[in-house]
Amino acid sequence: MNMPAESSPFAFPKLDGSNYTSWKEDMKVMLMDRGCWSFIIEDKPCPEQATEKEKLTRLAVLIDEFFELKFNPVEETTGIFCKRVDEKKTQVKEAGFEIPELLIALQLIRRLPAEYDHLVQTLYRLKDEEFNHLEVEKQLVNEAGRIQLKQKDLNLDYTEDAYTVGSFRLQETRKKSSERSGAVLDPSRNPGQYREIHCPKGMGPSCEFCSRKGHDASKCYKKRNKEKKQAFVSETSFCGTNQAFGVSTDCNHFLIDTAATSHFYYERDWFKNFKELKTTKALLADKKSTCEVEGIGDIDFIVQDFKVNVKITLKNVFYTPNMRRNLISGARMDIAGLKIIWSNNVMHICHSNNEYFFSAFRRDMFYIVSGYPLLDSVMYTSVDLNLIHKRLCHINIPIIKDMCKNKSVKGLEKVNIKIDNESCIACNVGKATRTSLKKNYVYKRVTKSVLDKVHMDLWGPAPVNSLGGSKYLLSIIEDFSRKIDVFTLKSKSEVFSIFKEYLSRVQRELGRKLKSVRTDNGMEFCHKDFETFLRNLGIKIERTSFYTPELNGIAERFNRSSMEAVRTMLQDSGLQPRFWAEALHAYVHTKNRCSHKLTEGKTPMEIWSGHKPSIRHCRTFGSLAYVHVPTVNRNKLQPIAKIGILVGYAVNRRGYRVWLPKERKVVESIHVKIDETKNGVKTLFGKVKHYDYAIYQLDQNLNNDSDYRAQDEKSSSPEKP
Repeated sequence: MNMPAESSPFAFPKLDGSNYTSWKEDMKVMLMDRGCWSFIIEDKPCPEQATEKEKLTRLAVLIDEFFELKFNPVEETTGIFCKRVDEKKTQVKEAGFEIPELLIALQLIRRLPAEYDHLVQTLYRLKDEEFNHLEVEKQLVNEAGRIQLKQKDLNLDYTEDAYTVGSFRLQETRKKSSERSGAVLDPSRNPGQYREIHCPKGMGPSCEFCSRKGHDASKCYKKRNKEKKQAFVSETSFCGTNQAFGVSTDCNHFLIDTAATSHFYYERDWFKNFKELKTTKALLADKKSTCEVEGIGDIDFIVQDFKVNVKITLKNVFYTPNMRRNLISGARMDIAGLKIIWSNNVMHICHSNNEYFFSAFRRDMFYIVSGYPLLDSVMYTSVDLNLIHKRLCHINIPIIKDMCKNKSVKGLEKVNIKIDNESCIACNVGKATRTSLKKNYVYKRVTKSVLDKVHMDLWGPAPVNSLGGSKYLLSIIEDFSRKIDVFTLKSKSEVFSIFKEYLSRVQRELGRKLKSVRTDNGMEFCHKDFETFLRNLGIKIERTSFYTPELNGIAERFNRSSMEAVRTMLQDSGLQPRFWAEALHAYVHTKNRCSHKLTEGKTPMEIWSGHKPSIRHCRTFGSLAYVHVPTVNRNKLQPIAKIGILVGYAVNRRGYRVWLPKERKVVESIHVKIDETKNGVKTLFGKVKHYDYAIYQLDQNLNNDSDYRAQDEKSSSPEKP
């Protein structure tokens, strides 16, 4: 212990009463390197007089402890972790067993955090003679230093005291941020290594201000807070925990806060030049609360001033989705050369030459600026709400807006719900209703989990047979999730067999049993075989009263909504009525991916499967489509694609369903290019489709073509999922 400093690989300052924390860590590493740490923690070796059974027991415990070792980046450095592994290996060797070199190297990387995954993959590619614990330790220490330096750069570049009261210099703010993070450079180690500093309670120097040990008066947070409160009265600032978090206010409102050191905004869609940040937090004024900072970027903001609209650009704005207030930093405005003039509940912002810029008006205790983002600078302005309305098979506009606000599905991030949508002529024609004379009814969901109850109803016969010759529609709606399954049938006798297939599938899919079925009194549901089947399975049968379809309202209402959607889609696309089954399946596909007023912002698919669905693949029904032809089905001089009309989505595979008029069949393929700007019927046949789909026919002799009918029945697979 008294060897000269120049002959020792460990050179660190002596203990002087103020550096206990760093001295303790350095001393621990040195003792572990020399094999003396076990004497400090009183881990005694197995006595010589121990029996063979005791030796084996101790060996088993040591081996188990060896393989339980795990690196904790919060409490230790990679060097200490490697020494712990080496120490435990030595203990196992002293107990009579030598751990192979391969297992030691694997233990060092077996349970590393996720940020070391790239290093682990690199080490696995090493040659056998290079894969040893010494090489692994070296690579691990280097990687830890790189990660710590990267993390420190992110914190120093983007993290500041968001709500510290006062106007400290930027250098002091960054210094305090570094002190809070606890990451300090140890000169006696690898320059890339950092370690976490934890001052033990009751140890270290004594503070003259608060009389506590562990810090001096220059680092006393109580003294700092008192000085700040004396210099700036900001106890009523909104940035406390109760006001800074909670239900979001209007995203078009910004608050000018002279205490904030940065700009903050909670809507991701407004940002440009966005950069994600990880493990970055902003401190609030109540000393304990923090706010997650998930990114940084710029915002082009149009201020709605009482004189004229003014464009301003906010640089380096923090993205904080958990805050309910958007902030414009008064300090940043001062740095930009702007002046603030107060007058009669109005804050006037002027340029350095006293030229008027814009104003903020006081509401309660806040000075608020209202406006909107510059539309050509944000992401979502490229997608029109009316286009999404058509892609989702003419779903109601309020439902789409709710899905955008609640982020119910993936694929609506770029939709601008602020722009008023145009009136959809196809919806006005296909969904026209009489004025309701009934009083408002409050709908409630009585079931508590999926498969507690399903509603069934049969619609038909249809005035026109489908492509596959179907006349009826069987709808099955799960009550809790509102998930819809539809089946097109050629006759009513198929209802029983279709229901048995449905029951077997959903019970296996969810691992639950169906409890109750509600139907009307149609003979397709009330015959003896159906009732016996349900009773044998213990499924409760609920019937409606005679001539009272309102008691089966969920299924009846879906039949109405689905037929309204089918009429609207055929109206908009110009396709024949015989495409009603294709339109129906496309509508159900999108309906299950749209939120319901009783599902609390979630979609039926999310409740059913537990995963948020995506609608990025949805396209407008009836659009012009180009289907790629496989190489085996064409020669080198034939076209590579066929032109068709989009009529839906594949059922049992990824892809689209496209109607090929020349071949008179529907094909399914994932290799489809869709042009939503062109209508398929109008492009292929030169017909103007202004809502005369019931009159226009693709082929005058289509109804008399028996060969074509047989081919349609073979190709229309969605009607029998």
